[in-house]
Parts: sequence; C-alpha cells; structure tokens
Amino acid sequence: MSHALSSLERFASLSASMAQAASAQEWETVVQLGQERGALLAAMPENLASHLLPAEQAHARHLIDSSRQLDTQTMALLGERQNELRVLLREPMLAPSPE
Repeated sequence: MSHALSSLERFASLSASMAQAASAQEWETVVQLGQERGALLAAMPENLASHLLPAEQAHARHLIDSSRQLDTQTMALLGERQNELRVLLREPMLAPSPE
C-alpha cells in the first residue's frame, strides 16, 4: 500500500470518528479530531493522484467520497448545535434571586 493511500485511509478514519463524536455531542473531541485531520491533510501532497498506484485509485476515490459524506453529516450536526446555542444566547438572563 502506498503512503498516499495509507494517509487517505487515516483521513477517512478520522472523518468517521468526527461524525461519531458529533452524534454523541462530544464537541471538544470533534475539534481535536478536526485538528489532527487538518494536520494530516496539510502533509498530503498536492497532486495526490500521482502518488497513488493505478490499482489504488478506485479505493482512494471511495475513501474521499465517504469522507465527504461523513463531513456533510458532521456539519449538519454542528449546524444544529450552533442553532441551539444561538437560541440559548438570545434568552434573557435570569434576574438574580433576592437575598
């Protein structure tokens, strides 16, 4: 297995872990995994396809497509959480209790 394909498999694994963490509302974990995934992406070559063996390209495409689908799920969950927080921030502050 080429290094490029190994990196894509790790990227897809991190994408799946992020989606699972978002489903569990473990937002700090989502951020940590996202940072790890970002560092991995930054280390990948720009023209990734040229670093893949011909026999690996179909599997690489599948990993990329799967990661995109997982990102869509994660972003939807993140959007829901952001909306929840917006609602909370608009609520009036409770008056201090009389002493």
